[in-house]
Amino acid sequence: MGQRSREELMEEFDLWLRTKFTESFWMGGHRFEKTGAGDVQIDRAPFSVEEARQLFLMLSSRNPITRLNATLIIWDRNGTLVKVLLIAALLLLLLVFIRIRK
Repeated sequence: MGQRSREELMEEFDLWLRTKFTESFWMGGHRFEKTGAGDVQIDRAPFSVEEARQLFLMLSSRNPITRLNATLIIWDRNGTLVKVLLIAALLLLLLVFIRIRK
């Protein structure tokens, strides 16, 4: 994706933010929706317009680490990251417990 097409994507995103068009759209595997209060929900997590704009830029980046950072920010805001970390911690605790018992 070149710089020109990224700018076009950003223009389309800004246009979506300014219009009354409330249909949601998907970007990088995440769902963007406008709320009645003028904020943006990404995967059911509330974000301000400026935060949503920054996340959109991060998700449209060619850098995989930048896209991963955006995904982690979204997961943190909607609670998925905490659930994933708790499951991982429980699995590690289980592995340690099994290893000690042997």
